[in-house]
Amino acid sequence: MENRIAFSLTEAEENQLNLYLNGILEILTPKSVVLSAKDRKNLAKLGDGGLPFAEKAIGYMASDPQFKPDFLLTADAEIDLDAYKETRKYVTNAEQIFRMIDDVSILSGSEAYTAALVYYRSVKFHADAKQPRAKEIYDDLAKRFERKSKKKAK
Repeated sequence: MENRIAFSLTEAEENQLNLYLNGILEILTPKSVVLSAKDRKNLAKLGDGGLPFAEKAIGYMASDPQFKPDFLLTADAEIDLDAYKETRKYVTNAEQIFRMIDDVSILSGSEAYTAALVYYRSVKFHADAKQPRAKEIYDDLAKRFERKSKKKAK
C-alpha cells in the first residue's frame, strides 16, 4: 500500500504555527464581521472584473458629487473599496494555506482510514478462520459499521 504522505510537525513548528495563527486572529477578530450563509448568498459580490468599475465609479463620486444621491457617502465607499483591496491580497495567501492544510488532512485521513479498513478485513478473515483474539478484535471494530435500527412509531 503506497503511503503518499508522512506529515508531522516538530514541537517548535507547532508552537510557531500557533503563534502566527493566533497573531492573525488577534489582529483580525476585532475588525471582522461574521456573515450568515444568507448574507453570503445575498450580498453583491465585487470580483476582479467589477473592481475597475467600482474604482472608477467611486472616483466619480468624489470628482462629480452632483450626481451622487445624498444617502451615499463617498468617504464610506472609499473606505470600503480600500478595505476590499487590502483584504483581497490576504485572501489568496489564506486560501493557499487552507488548501495545503486541508490537502494534508484529507490525504492523511484517507490513508489512515484505508489502512484501518485493510486491517479490519484481515481481522475478519482471521476471525472466520477461528484464530485466537481475531473475533474479539473484529467484533470491537465491527461496531463502527453497525446500523441503528429505526424504531417504528406506535
